[in-house]
Amino acid sequence: LPNLKSSLTDGSTQSDLAFFKFPRDPARCQKWVDNCRGADLEDKTPDQLNKHDQLCATHFETSMICRTILFSPYRTVLRDNAIPTIFDLTSHLNNTQSRHRKRIKELSEDEIRTLKQKKS
Repeated sequence: LPNLKSSLTDGSTQSDLAFFKFPRDPARCQKWVDNCRGADLEDKTPDQLNKHDQLCATHFETSMICRTILFSPYRTVLRDNAIPTIFDLTSHLNNTQSRHRKRIKELSEDEIRTLKQKKS
């Protein structure tokens, strides 16, 4: 799972690392969730994700991040169309426990649609 930050815990050790809330827009929020590949995020609404979860700046292209002097010269914001695209999906290989987990079957587009319809 990527570097997620909840309002209760902060896993970051870098004080200057920016964190961004998940967007409230359902379509854009779903893209964030899809790219994060976090099963625990799938059942949350965009409002819940926006309120409780954040993603750190390391998951965004530098072109998607800008500094603004509107509120503070040190305030970092995302562009409106920013989608997280940078993930180290191999980090689990260094974790001996994760190597022994069962592989999860990749779902087809039809299976994904069926599961989403069942949730609705």
